Amino acid sequence: MDDGVILEVSEGYISVCFGVCFWTDAKGLMILEEDYRVGGEVWRVHKNDPDPYPSRPHAHCIDGCRRFVGCKLHLGTRQLFAPNNKPLDRFLDQRQFDRLIELVRPKFPGVMLPLLI
Repeated sequence: MDDGVILEVSEGYISVCFGVCFWTDAKGLMILEEDYRVGGEVWRVHKNDPDPYPSRPHAHCIDGCRRFVGCKLHLGTRQLFAPNNKPLDRFLDQRQFDRLIELVRPKFPGVMLPLLI
């Protein structure tokens, strides 16, 4: 399981990449899907995103599996949301979520991460 790597940091955002993201359903059961890729999802967390949904801040999938690009990740519940803000029955693996939070936390010292639900 890939621990994640910071790809880019700027004044307004941080981009993080995991080699392969693992997803579970609401009951904690693994969702197994096969993609033939060399990389994984890249998440971008904006400091002040004008759209506060599903959480403030939240992460945007900007690269990786096409079906996830454009989706948003709640930085408290680990739940994935479609671009139209519809909740999907997918949750980022706890270990990968913890790593994402660990990488993002220094960029946003005034925000308590993970967010309280």
